[in-house]
Formats: sequence, C-alpha cells, structure tokens
Amino acid sequence: MALNFDEFVSTHNNRGYDIDGAYDAQCWDGYAEYCRWLGIPYAHCAYSGGVRDLWEYRSELGMLQYFDVVTSPRNGDVAIWTNAYGGGFGHIAMYYNGKYFGQNQGGIPYGIGACFNLVSLSAPDGGFLRPKKLAASSLAWIIPENTRPLTMAEMQNNAKCIWGYLYAKDWSLEATCAVLGNAQSESTLNPNRWEGDVPFCQPVSSRGFGLVQWTPWTNIRDYLGDAPIKDYGNLECQKLDEESRTGYSWIDKGYGMTYQQFRVSKATPEQLAQIFLINYERPADTNQPVRQTQARYWYDYLKGWTPVVPEGATGGTTERKLYMQIVNGIVIKCYPV
Repeated sequence: MALNFDEFVSTHNNRGYDIDGAYDAQCWDGYAEYCRWLGIPYAHCAYSGGVRDLWEYRSELGMLQYFDVVTSPRNGDVAIWTNAYGGGFGHIAMYYNGKYFGQNQGGIPYGIGACFNLVSLSAPDGGFLRPKKLAASSLAWIIPENTRPLTMAEMQNNAKCIWGYLYAKDWSLEATCAVLGNAQSESTLNPNRWEGDVPFCQPVSSRGFGLVQWTPWTNIRDYLGDAPIKDYGNLECQKLDEESRTGYSWIDKGYGMTYQQFRVSKATPEQLAQIFLINYERPADTNQPVRQTQARYWYDYLKGWTPVVPEGATGGTTERKLYMQIVNGIVIKCYPV
C-alpha cells in the first residue's frame, strides 16, 4: 500500500513521543517516530549530541541508505537545521504544504518538550532528506465500488491524483483547483459517484455521473466503456483534458475566456472556479460561492506538494479520438474509438 504523509500528520498531530526516554518529546523523537512509521531504522546524534549531526554526518550515520538528499522539498521530506534553531544543537521536522511538522516547536507541552504541531519556519540551513520508501511510493485513486460521498482524507488523496494527472498535461494549478472546487460540490471527487446516489437514473438526461457530473450520464459512461472502476479517475481526467483542448462542452458566458485559455490560466482559483461554474457546469443556480472557497482550499493544500502522476495514468490512458453523434445540431452521445 502506498505511504501517504497526510496520514502521518492526521494521526500524530498534537501527540507526543519520547522514543529514547530522555528529555521528553524532543524534535529528535519526532524524527525517530517518523522513521518507525516508515519502517526504517533511525539514527542517533552520535557526534555533538544534537540533531545537526543527522545532516553533517548523514553518511557516517548510515542515513543515506534510507534517504536521498534533495533540494526541492515535497511533503514528508525531513528538514534539518544546523544553526538557525536549537541553540547550536539544531532542529529537525518534516516538510508539509509549505510548513514544518515536528515536535518541540511550540506545540502542546509534553514534559520539557512539546507535541507534534505544524508551524512556519525558515528554510533549513542544513537541507532536506527524502525517505526512499516515500519516494518509491505510488499515488493511487480511492474509488469506492458503490456510489457515496468521500471523506476529506479521501478527497485529499484524489485531489492529488487529479493535480498529478493534469499537471502532466500542462494545466495550471489555479485552473486545476477551480475544477476541484466545483468537483467537490458535484461528486466529492469520487469518479464513481452518481448524482443523488441513484445509479442509472431514468431518464438519462435528468442525472449526471463522475467527477464533474457529466449530464446526461451516458456521455461519460459510454466514454468509460468496459474499463474497470479503478481506471475511472484517470479516464475522467483524460476526458477533462481532451475537452479542454477541443473546447467541447464549454460555452463562454461573457468572461472572454476559452477552455484552452482556462486550462493554463494563472488567475485566482476563486475567479476560475466561477468561470468554470458558469461556462462548463452551467447549473440553474449560479450563486454558489462555496465552490470558490473550496477552490482556494485546494490551492493552499496543493501548492507545496510536488505533483506525482497517479497509478495507471501511464500507458493505460493513451489519447483516443472522440466521435460524436449529433441529431438536429445537438450532441446526444460522445464516445472514444
């Protein structure tokens, strides 16, 4: 199963760990607990007695068997300070969405130390180490077999899948988060979600299906064809990308922006969420500011995360030509061949 640093944060926030039985919940203990969670050995501060040793003597301590030195951090990377914090002993914490998650950095007291918390700190004057196990972990969609809303943790996972897929297709983060803000209201980011949680509702024109609730639902179900449910996420992202390149299902309602311009736009997530709502989703009620709020949430959540292409997106999602059945000038079916 792929490791997910979000899970470590959610299960350790405001908790304290004293691994070595000395000085209560110190920053080293937080690093050691992280290593235990990863299932790898942890190194001791064998030279100066401070965590700065983990950076300055990383080779001698055998850390490079389990970590790689990196310059651009992503969630779960270990950050080590040698002089900036810790009164000469240094500090250690894990990078997370532009901040740092660790112990003894102002959290809930735990003896003379402090529990895990998330704070803003300056960039480490030592550097970043990426756990090899985390780097090797893949990102997989969470897609229930039955239609249902996703939990926030499940949505966070799928948001990363969507951003990883669309980033590889040259979408901007702002445009992606605009789609996410809308898709959260439409499907809770569940690619196997039926509108109203009623499968195969009749007439087909009355209900939608999928991440953005394509309506009628036959549009996307025909596109998915016989694909297994586990592939729905990548295929639906593929359809979104194909539509953005052709302009299909986009009607400019006065914003002067084509779908092709939208997909790469660096306007605010809020602005783009409204444009996507009006030009693509086109609901009866267009006064839905929550979608803009959600778009901002996803932007703040993803901006510090290095995109990873989700499992199955390579090879299994090759470009497919779209064919449309048109009756009296109206598209009634769209499917790949």
